[in-house]
Amino acid sequence: MTSNSLFSLALTFLIGLCVQAQPYTSWLTGSAADVSPATTSGIVLMGGATEHDEAMRWLLNRANGGDVVVLRASGSDGYNDYLYTDLGVSVNSVETLLLPDAGAAADPYVLMQVSQAEAIWIAGGDQWDYVSGWRGAALGDLLNDHVNVKGAPIGGTSAGMAILGGAYFSAENGTVTSTQALSNPFHPNLTVESSNFLDLPFLEDLITDTHYDSPDRKGRHMAFLARLSQEHNRRF
Repeated sequence: MTSNSLFSLALTFLIGLCVQAQPYTSWLTGSAADVSPATTSGIVLMGGATEHDEAMRWLLNRANGGDVVVLRASGSDGYNDYLYTDLGVSVNSVETLLLPDAGAAADPYVLMQVSQAEAIWIAGGDQWDYVSGWRGAALGDLLNDHVNVKGAPIGGTSAGMAILGGAYFSAENGTVTSTQALSNPFHPNLTVESSNFLDLPFLEDLITDTHYDSPDRKGRHMAFLARLSQEHNRRF
């Protein structure tokens, strides 16, 4: 076989590996066997930075020893040991699923794990990754079913919390500062929406914001509310 033939064969093999590679990354701590205990609904809104241990214990207790799934679009497995061991609440497993794009979020394995989870935690990052990859898709539907049909707990921090409200700052064009938002409530970066995503009880008329004091985001929150009132004729 010539060197060119060997090169072509090797290239074909590598291309095949790339095509077959899974689009998501999974880190599993605990048992891979599914369990199905009864759950108690609940929502944890975490503002960013460090986690509040008691709130996280509250979330885990409502999973009743079941499986916890952590969803994120960037980062790694930093929640696994924290949720599985450090808080002293027994759960069957903690699995972090890294979903960098819409294709990963639509993977059958990802959808199965989310559908079987007893608690879901959405990590920080860039909320536009979540909105653009999950909204109007199967994963977004499963998150709604997790809360409204299964009656299971959900929570999020930073970007993961930002998407849980009935209205949300999508960050489609990047962040916006309070100074920008107050000087121009129609600044191109001020992208607020209130439909076709998550439908969580008690949060229908709520818009969240995170890292509230550093950087100062109080001003932009007022601009969010003004835009929502004008464009959707609703009081948030």
